[in-house]
Amino acid sequence: MQPPDTTLQLYHRHFKIPIVRYLNTVTDFLDPWDERAYQFAVQQYLEETQDNGLVGMVRQEKDENYVYLDAAVRYALVMT
Repeated sequence: MQPPDTTLQLYHRHFKIPIVRYLNTVTDFLDPWDERAYQFAVQQYLEETQDNGLVGMVRQEKDENYVYLDAAVRYALVMT
């Protein structure tokens, strides 16, 4: 019996996070403006909302009030 094929479906998700909340989320990172910190913040949000997506690349923009994250989130689809 052949195992089922797995395909990844990619979505771009956009997040608008108050800057204070973002900085509180990434306190363990030496550089809060590093992509790993962005990925961690998105992963934390996905876990809070019980979303099983896998975080990929994340781009960031910010202003004085918000951090805007554009994240590639992948979802596994099993094809039988």
